[in-house]
Amino acid sequence: MDTILTMLTQGGIPTYMIAICVIFLVVIALERFVVLFSRMSFDTRDAVDKIKTYVLNKDYTQAIQVCDQKSSAPDLIIAKSALMDIESGREAMRSAIGSSLIELGGKTERRIPIIALIASIATLLGLLGTITGLIKTFAALANVDPAKKGEILGIGISEAMYSTAAGLTVGIAALVLHTFFLSRSNAIRTHAKNTGLKVINWVEKSERT
Repeated sequence: MDTILTMLTQGGIPTYMIAICVIFLVVIALERFVVLFSRMSFDTRDAVDKIKTYVLNKDYTQAIQVCDQKSSAPDLIIAKSALMDIESGREAMRSAIGSSLIELGGKTERRIPIIALIASIATLLGLLGTITGLIKTFAALANVDPAKKGEILGIGISEAMYSTAAGLTVGIAALVLHTFFLSRSNAIRTHAKNTGLKVINWVEKSERT
């Protein structure tokens, strides 16, 4: 906490702007964590097993009802989209899966690009603080008592370095969070896609028997 306060007090205006970026980053990260790891996290193994049994028995209505029991589960959403177009053929089922995956991707990746933007902005603000700190330092050195030049130079360089450190710290943290959430988003969509393709395979298998 002391280090953070020191950065804010000695880092200049860009450091306060970086602090605002931190607030946005925390809010967005918390919201994405809740969505990706709670609201879109379901144990659907039993449900998928039931769907498989019903599909192999050509009881598609019951399979759809199983999907409706956990209507927010991503893989069951995709499975249902495939089952709803079962009468239209396999290509229609694949098309339905593709459309549902696009919609699911919009939900899982929402606000994640903003985290990447925060990473870039924070890093650039750190660089801006470095430049402005050095500019103020050299401008002050031009008209100051030589005995105080060392003190002013130290204060200016300190401001520049604190700003740089703050920007890089927030930028690195934002990049890590961006990769973390994007990976989770891709995992959710991949798992849902695989479930949808399994449904198609089960339908084809049921029609061959």
